[in-house]
Amino acid sequence: MNTIHNLKGVPLISSGIHALISTTGMPKNLKSKGYSSTEKLDDYFIFNGIRYANWGQNNDFPDAAEKIISSTAVLRTALNYKSRCCYGQGVFPTRVTGYDEKGNEQLSVINDTTLFNMLRGYPFRNYHTAAFRDLIKFGNCFTLLVFNESFVKIIRTEVINARHCRISENKDKLLVYGGFKEGGTPDTANTVVYDMLSEDDPFYHLQQLKGKLKKHVVFPRIKNYFSNNDYYGDADWESAYNAGWIDVAHKIPTFLKKAYENAMSIMWHVQIPYAFFDKKFPPDNFKSVAERQSEIDKFLDSIENSLIGEQNAQKTLITMFALDEMGKSEEQWKIDRLENSIKAEERLSTSAAANSEILFSLMVNPSVLGAGMPGGPYSGNAGSGSDIREGLLVSMILSHIEKQQVLDPIELMLQYNGISDVELKYRNITLTTLDSGKSTTESLT
Repeated sequence: MNTIHNLKGVPLISSGIHALISTTGMPKNLKSKGYSSTEKLDDYFIFNGIRYANWGQNNDFPDAAEKIISSTAVLRTALNYKSRCCYGQGVFPTRVTGYDEKGNEQLSVINDTTLFNMLRGYPFRNYHTAAFRDLIKFGNCFTLLVFNESFVKIIRTEVINARHCRISENKDKLLVYGGFKEGGTPDTANTVVYDMLSEDDPFYHLQQLKGKLKKHVVFPRIKNYFSNNDYYGDADWESAYNAGWIDVAHKIPTFLKKAYENAMSIMWHVQIPYAFFDKKFPPDNFKSVAERQSEIDKFLDSIENSLIGEQNAQKTLITMFALDEMGKSEEQWKIDRLENSIKAEERLSTSAAANSEILFSLMVNPSVLGAGMPGGPYSGNAGSGSDIREGLLVSMILSHIEKQQVLDPIELMLQYNGISDVELKYRNITLTTLDSGKSTTESLT
């Protein structure tokens, strides 16, 4: 048996002919020597004598984020797209039997009816979609491990709405309270507190609790891996918000709406001489001035209707006039087309740039969502078939981390329930070119 020890002689890993042995958990003497892996908590509230970290400046980040997302069309669509891209076509249970000469996994199907039913059932799908929603929208996801009545088996995983969750100072408890949106303070009657498993080794911690559990427990919070915050992870889109691009995206439609409401959008200027009306509508032919004015108004309406509308596009309007004794025109009409007083092109260009920056913050290719621009700094072959295929493929590749994070509680559940040697793979539909003989291919990742 070959064993590797640390400097104090504690065995870390051992390998032999028939076994590989490793140690798990955290040494108990680390905290006694002042070891701390968490920053000092300054912004908190207290419930039943325990400190809980505030989420956001006013402890309302999820609700403030929800307002921003719901009022920003491109952000909401991009988050929805990214969640769908992570989910793919669902999860498929396999077993890795080896690797080929190129290093690709060789997979075999696991024909287990119970496992198939679980992965295709409503409880798992509900957990799966909600987990991606919270992780991608808010940068955090909280998963409840639900046990059977005897607390010897995990029967399912549930996502607790992240808007109602707050983490304790030691990250060992999760408080759930639905009144944070109204600025309320948690109270005993409307608050639930769950124990949270250790982030270092949740399975080892759960094994220690076996036989002692009387309440469901929470898997360590899943957060945006790129965030260094100790309590709540940042959402990717926050960088676009902090840079001001989301505010720009909000202001452009507001400006255009006000511009269209207040601007004079006159397209045609028709100049008709007085002499024309004296000949067309002689005063002696009418019983009263009001009758003559009514007929003139009807005539002018007919002229306007002949100039506008899709059916009158490229229509010819013929007018006649005469010359007087001095050779000057009489009754000649002049029709001028006026320039649009609303200069919206620059604003629309700025809006497109803001949309692109929001998508960039989420690592979403604008071409996939049809957000490409035909000119300017964001131009290119945006929207082509190859751009869409490549953008979709890159999105699926980059979502690998989120997929594995969301599957961690599922793998812990299977392991705890005695189901081992199972690889959960995502099924994806990939767009292909026509020369391949088919428009899509299916793959496991």
